[in-house]
Amino acid sequence: MTPAVRAALWGLFALLAPAFAVAGQSAPAPGQPVIGLSFRGAHRAYPLTLFTDRRVVNDVIESMEIAVFHSPELGVAAAWFRTVLGEPIEFSGTAAGPVADDLTTITHWDLTTGVAVKGNLQGQRLVGLPATLISWDGWAALHPNAGVYSGTEP
Repeated sequence: MTPAVRAALWGLFALLAPAFAVAGQSAPAPGQPVIGLSFRGAHRAYPLTLFTDRRVVNDVIESMEIAVFHSPELGVAAAWFRTVLGEPIEFSGTAAGPVADDLTTITHWDLTTGVAVKGNLQGQRLVGLPATLISWDGWAALHPNAGVYSGTEP
């Protein structure tokens, strides 16, 4: 791609960028890193700025309970269904390295592998979801109708 074409596409993106956010949610700045998650045709971005005070975000997409994990220290991002044995669990938001606490069953989960390492559900596994670290503009280009996690969900 020539620099002129790249500049023209970037200009077009800058004009359209506000349309990429769902109503009531502001789009991240172009180039801002996000965790992109796709699930059953729904696409959502989780700006990495969400993870400065917490490591886990509990969310609901299309009535499915999910957890999104990011560790800047480890450079790892992952997403999981947070339903175990038919019941939703809720993570505290904090993590010691990759291990986060489930407040519902008092279980410690390794969120890089999705395995319960200690507690009432030790040995159980979470089901993973496709998530990727990407820039907001890259994610929005792939998924023009992507929503942005606003922090007001569960």
